[in-house]
Amino acid sequence: MNPGDVQALTDAFRDFNQVVDRFQQTYQSLQGRINSLGIQVEGKNRQLELQIHEGDNMKNFLQSILENVYTGVLVVDKGGVVTHFNRAAEEITGYKKDNVVGKNYRRLFPGQPRLSALYTLTTGKENYHRQKRIRTLDDTMRDVEFSTTIVHGADNVILGVVETFNDISEIKKLQARITQIETLAALGEMAASVAHEIRNPLGGIGGFAGLLDRKLDKSDPRRKLIKPIIEGVSRLDSIVGNLLTFTRPQKLNPVAVPLQHILTEIINFFCVNLDNTDKPVEVRTQFLDSDPTVRLDQQLFQQIVLNLLKNAYDAMDEGGVITITTRLSMPESLSDILDEDEKNELLRLFSMVEIDIADTGCGIAPEALPKLFNPFFTTKDEGNGLGLAIVKKILILHRGDVTVHSEPGQGATFTINLPLYETYEEENTDR
Repeated sequence: MNPGDVQALTDAFRDFNQVVDRFQQTYQSLQGRINSLGIQVEGKNRQLELQIHEGDNMKNFLQSILENVYTGVLVVDKGGVVTHFNRAAEEITGYKKDNVVGKNYRRLFPGQPRLSALYTLTTGKENYHRQKRIRTLDDTMRDVEFSTTIVHGADNVILGVVETFNDISEIKKLQARITQIETLAALGEMAASVAHEIRNPLGGIGGFAGLLDRKLDKSDPRRKLIKPIIEGVSRLDSIVGNLLTFTRPQKLNPVAVPLQHILTEIINFFCVNLDNTDKPVEVRTQFLDSDPTVRLDQQLFQQIVLNLLKNAYDAMDEGGVITITTRLSMPESLSDILDEDEKNELLRLFSMVEIDIADTGCGIAPEALPKLFNPFFTTKDEGNGLGLAIVKKILILHRGDVTVHSEPGQGATFTINLPLYETYEEENTDR
C-alpha cells in the first residue's frame, strides 16, 4: 500500500471516529432527554392517579352525603327512567332502591302529572317547594313537599331531572290541630257566654218547678208532669256546668304527692260504688315497685281518673276487668341513642309516668278515635261529649297528655302521661 492510500485510510478512519463521537454525543443527549421525559411522565402519572383518587374520594363523599341526607332524592334520566333513589326516599315511600332504579317514573308514581319530575322533564318548568300527596308501597297516602330541578351537562344538554322531597305528614297534622284549637277557642268563648245566659233562666225554671212540686198534694196527678221538668233542668244544669268548666281558665293548686298512693285512694272510692251495681266488674292494679312522685292538683286529678274509670265501666255492658297500670317511659328520641347505663342515669330527668286504664269492653270504632277528645263528641246515647275534653284540658295544664288505643271488640286503653316531680320542677324553674 502506497503512502497516499495509507493517508487516505487514516483520514477516513479519523472522520469515521468523529462521526461516531457525534452520534454517541447525540445518543447520550437523546438518552438524557428521554430519561427527563420519563421522569416527567412518571410525575404526571402520579399526579393523575392522585387526582383520580381524590376524584373517587370526592365522588364517594358526595354519594355518602346524598345517601344520608334527610331529604329524599330521586333522579330520572331524559327517558324518564329512575337512575338514583337515596335512603331517605326509601323511608318516605316504602320502596327499596333495587326495586326502583331502572324503572319508569310514571309507573312507580302515577297520578298528578303536573306535580312530577316528568312534567319538568317535558316542559322545562321547575317546581319549588310545592306540595303533593304520594301513595306509598303499603298503599297509604303521605303528604310531601317537593322541588324539581333540571340537570344540565356539557353545552347545556339536558341530562335529566332531580326531584327532592320531604315528608310533611306530621306538619300537616300539627297544622290541622292548631286550626282545631283556634276554632275550639273561639267556640269556647261563645259557649261560655251562652252558658251564662242559659244558667240564670234555668235556675229560675228549676226553682219554680221545685216550688210547684212542693205546693201540689202528693196525690195530685200533675206531679208526674213536674218530675221530668226537674230531671231535665238538672241534666241541663250539669251540661252547662261542664261547659263552663271546659271553657273557663283553670287554676291549678299542684302539690308533690306519691302517685300510686293517690291512685289507690281513687280506685278504692270507685270500687265502693261498684258494690251497689249488679254488673260484675273486677278492678286490677299493676303498679311500679317504687312510688314515683308527681305534682298534681289532687281534686282535678281525682276528677279525670274517676271519669276514665266510669267510661271503662260503661264500655263493658256485661261486666269485665279494668286494669290500672303504672310505668316509667322515656321519649323515643332519647331511648334510641342512649345505652342502658345512660338510660338509668337520665331516667329521672327525662322520663314520664304513664298510667294505663284498660277495659275489656266493646272497644271504639276507628273513625271515632281522632274525634274522641273533641268537645261535644260522644259515643254514648246520653253523653254530652265534654268529659274527655275536660280530661285532656286538665292533663295539658299539668304538662301531661292523654292518648287512647283501641280496636273494636278488643277493649280500650287510655294512657295518661305526666312528668316526674324532678322534671316538673326543672321546667318550672326554667320559666
